[in-house]
Amino acid sequence: MFSKSIIRMDHFRPRWFSASDSPATDDEVTLATILNMDQWPHLAHLAEVWQGPISAVLQVPTGGSELGSGAMLENLSKIRLEYKKDPFLARHVDLHLIARPSRSDNGQSIVDVDRQDARNLARLFSRTKYVAHVPVTALWMTDLASSARQFADRMDRGDVLIVPTFGFPRTHDPVVDVWPTSKQEMTEWVDRARMGLLDYHWHLNDGPTSYAHWREATEPYLVPKYDFHYSPVYIATRDGHPWCDERFADEPSACLYSIYLSGANLWVLPEDYIVRTGQEPENHLSADERTRQVKIYKNYRIEQCVFYARQYDQSGLFNEERAKHVHEECAKELGNLRREKMIGPQH
Repeated sequence: MFSKSIIRMDHFRPRWFSASDSPATDDEVTLATILNMDQWPHLAHLAEVWQGPISAVLQVPTGGSELGSGAMLENLSKIRLEYKKDPFLARHVDLHLIARPSRSDNGQSIVDVDRQDARNLARLFSRTKYVAHVPVTALWMTDLASSARQFADRMDRGDVLIVPTFGFPRTHDPVVDVWPTSKQEMTEWVDRARMGLLDYHWHLNDGPTSYAHWREATEPYLVPKYDFHYSPVYIATRDGHPWCDERFADEPSACLYSIYLSGANLWVLPEDYIVRTGQEPENHLSADERTRQVKIYKNYRIEQCVFYARQYDQSGLFNEERAKHVHEECAKELGNLRREKMIGPQH
């Protein structure tokens, strides 16, 4: 998992703090999230909202290329004090620490945007069978644990539960401290353009989750039009799915892309949602970094298409239902798979 990661293992401390409350059963849902020092207050809020197991990876700058700088020790002292003082953090949060060098050995500045490895670590050290991948800046959420129990059979067979995200329209001075707490209220707010279904990379209500479908849904429905930019909040089993590829700095959509090609269906929960401000950026990359990552992502999609096409072909599953996502998505990347000679002829 860490073959492409730049983390030095002496800079990683799993369970730097361990929650005092243990999950009652393995079938509970752990929230997996990542954060930096600026986002620390959001973790305390998330712990109070969720009041269940959380696996959080905190990335702290070292202030140089080595551990032990004054700034780093000051940050860690602050975190230690606040963690022990806050009852929700102390009871529910397993806190894992990554000390990120802020400068390389030759003095070059390093930008703190490596989030893929942190996502993997938050998932890896989750204590329960099911994991909800939730941004630390979430303001509120419905009872996801109850819905996960209700539809656990879908996750057990390898599928994923999608949790719609609703956010506020982008304005210069948004009011984001009040929001609907039921589906009926939320549809009323959306009708009045006070909030909208938020799929990053798309305008409000225009993304793959499909507000039109969610509004009318009474049962989970499949994402109508999947797109490789899609990066929703989702719940899945901790084990049995591909890991986020760590060649990327910050590309959560790539995590779901490999899961989707592996055969997982994406089921949108009909009553649940989380609330975010809607003012957050899609990612934390500079313009140059985004340009580089677009190129990397294109090559990655081709690579994944070839990998899964060959896997299904060699196992005799290429014409089975499980391989349908490869047929649908990889035709966009590679055209006719057989013409490209990526797989052998079918018999």
